[in-house]
Amino acid sequence: MSNPDENKLKNKIKLTKESIIESAMALIEEHGIDRFSLRKLAQKLNCEAMSIYYHVKNKEQIFAEIVDSLILKIEFNQSIDGAKAQLKDIAYQWRRLSQQYPNIFLILAVHPLDSEIGQNFMHHILLILQQTNLSAKQASHFLRVLNYYLIGAGVDEAKGYHHAAQKQPPNSDDLLLNSAMAFWTVADQDQIFELGLDILLSYMPD
Repeated sequence: MSNPDENKLKNKIKLTKESIIESAMALIEEHGIDRFSLRKLAQKLNCEAMSIYYHVKNKEQIFAEIVDSLILKIEFNQSIDGAKAQLKDIAYQWRRLSQQYPNIFLILAVHPLDSEIGQNFMHHILLILQQTNLSAKQASHFLRVLNYYLIGAGVDEAKGYHHAAQKQPPNSDDLLLNSAMAFWTVADQDQIFELGLDILLSYMPD
């Protein structure tokens, strides 16, 4: 049976949507998406679970708000000269998100950018692509391809696949793969990301 005094104290706690999202991000980053629940979030906020519903509809809205908060961390630096250099700067920021928030990034990786903030983000990338000689159709396709690359590279960073590769025991039956895996170190990861980005941007006209 719950303690009436404890419940009274919990009900007096003033919640905001911002504090809920901030606590949810901290909880997910600490324990992972699979262990996240509104019950655990309520415990972290020291409130009743039903109190959360006054500010957010459900867990899906929390995830959507988290995606928006991550997207807002990316800045568009118009002082950078050239479309390719601007896109590289955005790509580096995107990658840092996956490194700084590996568990939260996995939400961004599978969530559509269908909010006003997400659509505004894509709009600004299209504005950068307009600086090139790409047609409207090519720019549209390039936006999608860039998204594919950044999501894939980000998930690789977030899941730590390059770290896991170093922990795998040598497979004497595949010497070629073993020799390749020797270059999948953390130190190599910067070069791998840069190589993929350069290959992608090489298809974009100057």
